[in-house]
Amino acid sequence: MSVIALRVDGGKDIGMGHIMRTMALANDLKKKPENKEVFYITKNDPTAVNKLKDNDFNVLVIDKDLSYEKEIKKVKEIIENREVNKLITDSYEIDQNYLIEMRKVVDKLITVHDYAPFAFPSHVVINGNAYAEDLDYKSYYGDTEFLLGTDYLLLREEFRNLPEVEVREKVQNILVTVGGYDMRNLTPKIIKALSELNLEEIDNQYIDKEKLHIDVVVGPSFDNVDQIVSEVEKSSLDISLNFNVKKMSKLMIKSDIAISSGGSTLYELAVTKTPGLILLQADNQIRVAEKLDGKSIMNLGFEDDFQVIAKRLKEFIKMNDNYLEEIFNKDDFKIGL
Repeated sequence: MSVIALRVDGGKDIGMGHIMRTMALANDLKKKPENKEVFYITKNDPTAVNKLKDNDFNVLVIDKDLSYEKEIKKVKEIIENREVNKLITDSYEIDQNYLIEMRKVVDKLITVHDYAPFAFPSHVVINGNAYAEDLDYKSYYGDTEFLLGTDYLLLREEFRNLPEVEVREKVQNILVTVGGYDMRNLTPKIIKALSELNLEEIDNQYIDKEKLHIDVVVGPSFDNVDQIVSEVEKSSLDISLNFNVKKMSKLMIKSDIAISSGGSTLYELAVTKTPGLILLQADNQIRVAEKLDGKSIMNLGFEDDFQVIAKRLKEFIKMNDNYLEEIFNKDDFKIGL
């Protein structure tokens, strides 16, 4: 019987992407009878801890102010006390030395990582990004199994085995989603851009002006809700604010296009056949947005001028019918841990 721990962090400073994608893997691992226990070790950030607990995961919290050396010591103690034999890590802050130390105390070390910054001492490295096979991965001990590319994409269960998605000829529903924390204050600017959009300049063949509806997702760590509400109140558009969204896949399937941040959301948009106008929130979103640009998304990079966003949105709506491409057909993980 295996006891599996996941060493993963999330919160305002780093977003919730690492937490969300590892939950997809952890939920599958929980279902396997050979796994006695699956739990998280995470720094004490309320957003991450609450998200994990809301999804029925046991969480062991470590102090976020621990020094590097003390954190390694603390995680080793947890592993030994809980008799963990498999450890999964997903954090840019966990370096080669950290992983070498972890390998000493577990039977199997699995690392989820978006880049190849060093030779990995892990038994398994997972990178499900579309660009993963372009990277120069190396093994520290010479025995690492590299699982690279979209066959190993960590998609949440709600985005697998989806029903056939109906694609409307006209844009009727628009989704706005920038992740768990709006670190660049993009949501109010996107709403302003939508409100400034001159619908009369868009031909009726592209958009259903009478039924146009906007769904705005408000993430759990947003600190700009007042600004968002203010922009909604000033707008003449039909806008709904969505808090504590449990099934993002339903909103994406309902939507004809999305205005979104980058990261793993781009893959979720791809499998729901929702073309996306993308505004990046962080540097780690650049590579995937560039790789997918022109396939299912239009990448605006770090643009934040609402007038430019409105202009590009108008272009995007007109090219929507040429922008759909089914990139992924996910039904299950090919990862055997």
